[in-house]
Amino acid sequence: MFRVIGPTAAAAGFISDHALAAMFLPIAIALYNNSLSDSIPRDPELAKMLVIGIAMACNIGGFGSPSGGARNVIMLTYMEDMFGLSVGYGEWIIYAFPFVLVMMPVLWVLLNLRFKPRIRDLSPALETLKRDIARLGPWNRNQIVAVAIFLVMLLGWITESNLLLRLTGIRLVIGVLAVAGAVAYLLFGVVNWRDYQTKVDWGVVWLYAGAIIFGKVLDQTGAAYWMARSVVEGMASLGLSGGQALLAVGGAVTAGMTNLMADGPAAASVGPITLNMAVISGAGTTLVPYMGLITSAASSMAYLLVIGTPPNAIVYASGFLEPKDFLRIGIPCFILAFLVLMFISMVYWPLLGFQGMPAY
Repeated sequence: MFRVIGPTAAAAGFISDHALAAMFLPIAIALYNNSLSDSIPRDPELAKMLVIGIAMACNIGGFGSPSGGARNVIMLTYMEDMFGLSVGYGEWIIYAFPFVLVMMPVLWVLLNLRFKPRIRDLSPALETLKRDIARLGPWNRNQIVAVAIFLVMLLGWITESNLLLRLTGIRLVIGVLAVAGAVAYLLFGVVNWRDYQTKVDWGVVWLYAGAIIFGKVLDQTGAAYWMARSVVEGMASLGLSGGQALLAVGGAVTAGMTNLMADGPAAASVGPITLNMAVISGAGTTLVPYMGLITSAASSMAYLLVIGTPPNAIVYASGFLEPKDFLRIGIPCFILAFLVLMFISMVYWPLLGFQGMPAY
């Protein structure tokens, strides 16, 4: 099972989580079908473990880099627009990917504890899948070009805040490089304009745009500052004024919201409030990068409900799952993920520092 969720979570750090869920779900279903035999013609627990493992791995891995989900880019934009704090792509990975590395084995343990399939060994199914892939033959031109363009784009993302900036004198932000990659796919004939018109879910684009506008309105009208001040004052009355307590509250609010609405809009709506909480606490902008990372990570913890994130809805549509299955694995995963995030923010991040940010 780890050979399924491990690559999924790692890839989700660099590829949009819902696109990855749509890619890996057929693989999970193929593994399930290849595992069945005359002696075991059905194994519902195995099917549930495989498909929900894909969704959970996508959600966990999506925090790994800025390109892993819109919520990450949204928080980067807020930090820069509201406070002038710039966090590079590679810098984000250094701080965020350890969370993914820790949570992958945690997820594997939880899946094995919460689901009890009759079939435990997936090696024969994996070998069958490898033979099926081998029969497809060598990669064609479009596949090679698509991977090459993505790798060039990934290199650009990693170097845009240092090497590319020094070479060009211009900050080629993540969005510019992503659009350049999309144009390159057109120029090299990998896709055509009709593909972008019909196969890109433009409704999702407008959903995120609307959520960002809502967040900007909260910030510019002062509503976000007022709500943040109310939260901080309430915490102070309870004697909770330290940096870690502030991050925990900001993360808890975001994690709760993301399970009731899409993860990107949750980050877009809550982000201005949590970032202002970091400033109002009295630490100036020194807590802002930490709070930005916490908010982004917490918004990826949509483990509890089908509606929380697109990967959940995609795997639920397979027909193998019931809504209660998300609670079955999601509740312990949510609790442990939040504890892991708090531990990393308290122990690992202060060791690195963050643009002069002190330990707390």
